[in-house]
Amino acid sequence: MANAGNIGRTSTVRSAVALIAIVLAVIFFAFMLIYFINNTDMLENIVGIVIIIIFAIIIMAIVFGVVLMILAPLFYAAKGETYQTNVSYKLDDIKSVKEKDSEKENDPVDDLYKGP
Repeated sequence: MANAGNIGRTSTVRSAVALIAIVLAVIFFAFMLIYFINNTDMLENIVGIVIIIIFAIIIMAIVFGVVLMILAPLFYAAKGETYQTNVSYKLDDIKSVKEKDSEKENDPVDDLYKGP
């Protein structure tokens, strides 16, 4: 090892705890699955509750979207329009851009493409 002085070490306790928690969660869910297979009435009740929760979330999202659709124009109207003052926006005041000569010597962009 050429740079042995630059090597650091950190603890892996968090990773070990997370791995143990995942294993315990898999075991827990396996026992819960066995319990629900034996007690189908309980499974039907839990599935019904989950469906109700999903529908409640969908309804809340729809209500939130409708409220935003109502409030967005109001906020936009209250914010107003931002523009610069003391500036003319007439099309007659627009001047054409003068093109630069592409045949010009010592152009730094052309120097990049010439190579060494």
